[in-house]
Amino acid sequence: MTGFTARNLALAAAVILTAVAGARFPARAQADYPSRVVRIIVPTAAGGATDLTARSAAPALASALGQPFIVENRPGAHGLTAAAALLKERRDGYTLMMMATSQSALPALYDGIPYDPVDDFSPIALLSIAPVILVVNASLPVSSVADLVRYAKTHPRDINYGYQSNTTSLSCGQLAKLAGFEAVGVPFAGSAQVATELLAGRLTFTLMTAEQAKAHVESGRLRALATGGARRATAFPELPTLQELGYPIEGTGWFGLVGPSGMPQPVVDKLYAALKEHYIAKAGQAGIIKAGLEAGDEGPAEFAARMRREIARWIKLGADLGVAKSKL
Repeated sequence: MTGFTARNLALAAAVILTAVAGARFPARAQADYPSRVVRIIVPTAAGGATDLTARSAAPALASALGQPFIVENRPGAHGLTAAAALLKERRDGYTLMMMATSQSALPALYDGIPYDPVDDFSPIALLSIAPVILVVNASLPVSSVADLVRYAKTHPRDINYGYQSNTTSLSCGQLAKLAGFEAVGVPFAGSAQVATELLAGRLTFTLMTAEQAKAHVESGRLRALATGGARRATAFPELPTLQELGYPIEGTGWFGLVGPSGMPQPVVDKLYAALKEHYIAKAGQAGIIKAGLEAGDEGPAEFAARMRREIARWIKLGADLGVAKSKL
């Protein structure tokens, strides 16, 4: 359950059902948007890639549009808590959310999600890409993916991986299946807890976002083995991809700004235009690139298409892995 009880999920589901059913306010584009504070809800705790992206984009939007954009962390229930908070608000652009890849994997793991993962949102812009890095504790006698596979096969009862996100769970499970070894997935409420347990030697491996892995690898406490994406990570150019090594895994993360469905199109367009002019390829986005993330730039239509592709891909992977869906 990734650190959350069935009751937590049920409560979040009930809130979303009520919100989606009863809170669809008429959307009116206002020439003076925004005329007051805008909230950006983040579905994770402070400090991760989702939060970093939101906190780098918010000042650029505030500067461009002349009103404060404040970040509000609402972690819990795999992003359902944040979605509930968003979907109960007016569709006027004053409450937004930074959507994370992990939310696109929810349909692969759960039945009864109380909203449409694309059509109940107004995609605004993809803002960052998070390469994921396969890492192990540096004390482990493992220097390559081949070493990890050999080690796992000779220690069949001792291999585990930690995960906070749904996508990490699926991708690590896929690696174990493709490589032919057994591994136990251990859920955590936050990515920082996964890192803590891996650093302490209580986990064997995980896939960690590049911006999180960077400091630990540079300090020598973790060892990076490969990139879990279709191409090499800018922050780790020397690392092969798992695909290069014969494991067709695509675990790359992404983070983008959305609103609830029904937002006035002029408001969506104004937000994307402000991001294009004041954030994308500017100082704010350069800051997240320096931290280990990569630049994203997709407008509303492209971002919506990505969300649909990703949902279909994770659903197929879940089916291929034989995941038994939980009920919400």
